[in-house]
Amino acid sequence: MTKDTDIKYCVCAMIDLLGFSSHLEISGYDLRTSIGEQAVKRLENLETILQLLSSENNRRPDYYPNTYHLQRINDALFITMDLDDILKPSVGGTIFQGISTNNANSFVSSDETESFEEYQAAYNSRIQIAVEPLIKFVGFISRIHISINKMEGQSFFPGAKSVISTGFRRPFKEDYFSANFALSNAYQAEKTLHGSSLYLDNGILHMMSFNKYTKNLLRFAHFQFKKASFDCFDNSEDLFSSITDEANIPDAVEVKLFRKEYQFRQLNPSPLTYLQNLPEMIEYLDGVKSPDLSNIFYKHIFNAVKQGISRKKGDALKPPPSFLYNGTNDLSNDIGILYEFLSTGKSKTREDLKEKKNYEEHYARLNDEGKKKMKELMEQTVEIDLVQIDISECKNQLYSLSEEMLNGLMFILKGDIDQLDYKDEN
Repeated sequence: MTKDTDIKYCVCAMIDLLGFSSHLEISGYDLRTSIGEQAVKRLENLETILQLLSSENNRRPDYYPNTYHLQRINDALFITMDLDDILKPSVGGTIFQGISTNNANSFVSSDETESFEEYQAAYNSRIQIAVEPLIKFVGFISRIHISINKMEGQSFFPGAKSVISTGFRRPFKEDYFSANFALSNAYQAEKTLHGSSLYLDNGILHMMSFNKYTKNLLRFAHFQFKKASFDCFDNSEDLFSSITDEANIPDAVEVKLFRKEYQFRQLNPSPLTYLQNLPEMIEYLDGVKSPDLSNIFYKHIFNAVKQGISRKKGDALKPPPSFLYNGTNDLSNDIGILYEFLSTGKSKTREDLKEKKNYEEHYARLNDEGKKKMKELMEQTVEIDLVQIDISECKNQLYSLSEEMLNGLMFILKGDIDQLDYKDEN
């Protein structure tokens, strides 16, 4: 008989390129045709993603779980990770809902606590430690999802669907994907869930919400945006700028997996990309250290994570304008830059990358004489007349920019830059 201690509770993400089978079918499964070459390009995009992931994990190990396992099968990525045993659901359950006092004693020693309050604090701290790898896991899966869909979009491909589910696993030596029912759940649920979206098992949201800052980001992530339809009764004089994105929160999707009921939530991956940053930000968020908030972009992100989004009773819930939704925190953006700005007000990583980029763009193919002349040219001062732009007139457009792009526009913006700071408008 299999013992409970022999079973692991785990999480698995399935990231699948949409329409790939049809793509191959049209090519007659001949990769030498023009259609086949496009299919190969999509697979090469996955290879690029894996290289970016591996490179950053090696450079920034603190932003990733200590252990996770990745398997690529044709046009799909499967990424799994065992969860802390304290998060294991009770027998017959599929969602962690806390643990009984008896079981808690095996994780939190009563000898170390003198009162119920101390015991509760130790228990909560233990849960926080247990969910941290899961928070990082969902963070980097979200960044993979955004990165793949950007690459797919550049070539007008349909994108990828990502599904993250929980389940039980029976360990077999070093094979982390056999008898892995988190993988089975994600694979089966993917058939019911639609579009190039990110879906999370509702039990994952439940566990992650033990961290209040994670819960704040999850609230932002509930909003999906789509272009609103044109209304002829709109009396706005500027017809082309009056149509804005419309936000809504989709209902959870009920999915039956192996005779058990699961709920999956479609989430906006952009706010979730900042989950990876939370462990490094925690001392600043908790007020143990004072952050440098001289950079308006990261000041906004910091305050959004710290304050979250609220709902007044009776009022419709709407997302505030925010840099959280611009989708720029993907794998092309070094994950450690945010912390560098919060700790020092500047980023050595950003400066080094910019210097490398400038060298590659201007100097790489030049001889010594050419490099000298280019340096002289770059150091020249040129006077030009610029018309400044009032921040208040273009706030929504500015929220769509990355930090680097926004910083490059600072010299032509006028008005109080703190207008761009985070404000909960609910």
